[in-house]
Amino acid sequence: FTPQLLFVNTHKYKDTKNCSKLNSTVFNIKPDVCVYPDGCEPSSPNCNVSTTEIIIEFKWSPSHDAFHHSGAGSLVSQMEKGMNTLGQIMSYTAAQLSTQFHTHIFSVLIMHNHAWIIRWDREGAIISSAINYNNKPDLADFFYHY
Repeated sequence: FTPQLLFVNTHKYKDTKNCSKLNSTVFNIKPDVCVYPDGCEPSSPNCNVSTTEIIIEFKWSPSHDAFHHSGAGSLVSQMEKGMNTLGQIMSYTAAQLSTQFHTHIFSVLIMHNHAWIIRWDREGAIISSAINYNNKPDLADFFYHY
């Protein structure tokens, strides 16, 4: 359904090419899935944030959810594990934006049975409402139209 994109499982393979240039253990990243454009297939199983289009992170426990589903109060979770998840995906975004000349990028956080699509730029982020991907095609539509 997405012939123009290649999804690569990178959860065991850190980005050794780009993140080592930053000379920081903070950016020693291993996203769960890196999505590459057609024609940019990586030569190794390692993540390559300089050619990645979208980073996907999976979390299974509700305590790791970085965002709230209800419209009341802050969208960002105030729970420690949720804040850790947010910090994790923010570090992936910082590494990706530091190696690319895009004005914005997308990432996807998949939490058990729902997903969040996040549009990042150098000023901040725009976060979708929670998408129940089992009942609505919005997540598949996002990848299809990307």
